[in-house]
Amino acid sequence: MTRQVSAPQDAAQGRRRATIGSAFDPRSNSVNALRLGLAVAVIVSHSFPLGGYGEDPGFGGSDLGDWAVGGFFVTSGYLITASRLRSHSLRDYLWRRFLRIYPAFLVSLLVVGFVIAPLASLLLGAGPWTAAGGARFVLGNLALYIREFGIDGMLGTVPYLGAWNGSLWTLFYEFVSYLVIGVLISVVPRRRVAPLVVVGFAGLTLVAGVLATDRVPFPAALNQTVTLVAFFLAGAIVHLFRDRIPLTLPLALLALVLFALVVGSGLYRVLAGLPLAYLMLALGARLPLRRLGATHDVSYGMYIYAFPVQQLLALALAGAGVPVWGYVLLAIVLTLPLAWASWLLIERPAMRLKRLTARAPVDVEGHVLR
Repeated sequence: MTRQVSAPQDAAQGRRRATIGSAFDPRSNSVNALRLGLAVAVIVSHSFPLGGYGEDPGFGGSDLGDWAVGGFFVTSGYLITASRLRSHSLRDYLWRRFLRIYPAFLVSLLVVGFVIAPLASLLLGAGPWTAAGGARFVLGNLALYIREFGIDGMLGTVPYLGAWNGSLWTLFYEFVSYLVIGVLISVVPRRRVAPLVVVGFAGLTLVAGVLATDRVPFPAALNQTVTLVAFFLAGAIVHLFRDRIPLTLPLALLALVLFALVVGSGLYRVLAGLPLAYLMLALGARLPLRRLGATHDVSYGMYIYAFPVQQLLALALAGAGVPVWGYVLLAIVLTLPLAWASWLLIERPAMRLKRLTARAPVDVEGHVLR
């Protein structure tokens, strides 16, 4: 009789004790599906200015694209922190991170500079293309820090002038975040990593608050670094305390409300990191979308190719009166083959090279974007 009564009680207690750590399976989760959704959200956001439909949808001084980029960074913070903790060395960790981002990034530069741009010049009247201009576009962006958003003389008639790819700029800050957590875990005793990450996050949040007042003149690059690294560290905090953070519906709803309040107050870049991190990881653990993107992860390709595709559409559809959601749908449909090719031909083969590092462990998050 006692066993029959205690079993349901134990099960109920187990449900009450659910944490992010116990619910989030590194090998089977919905993060890739979420990342695909975030990439689509970026397409939707960019469609308004690129297609000539107005400003990106948003409120409180931030927009849908900002929220999607924040979602990318908090999930990366969680997953990449786990990856670093499992890696034998900083070299092994950085090699894997390089392989995940850089080869596909480099190929995207070459495709835009020497395939898409000249075809747009020839067929869509995008302006004069030269090999020298294409080379400047590629060489000027090789270091991940985007200096050349466009090619001289091109895209002078579209609503969003001059830029062939306005999405790639976030990758530099992503890699900076990789370096921050990678070096920290390499030089600090493991027991001190979590408190130092919390201190670092708090410090960046304080700086972000100062920057938000617009009273201190800081370069835009520093502003972006502070904001995005703070979002990354918010995800890292959730990972480091994953076994102490409860995973419940009321907490998820509270995080959603806090996120909405922070956005509405105009403090998205200052205070949204932690509630967004909790939301993303809770959804990654609970959504029944584990199969979507589990084998073929096209979210990175969607992110790096959508902007040039949208510029092509702006050229091709000029004056056609296509509604914004038609433009969005066309952008998604036309970007998908490029993303698929990037995954099959570049990203997946590149990731196989991670075995070149000595004593490389199994990186259970390696299949997840960035």
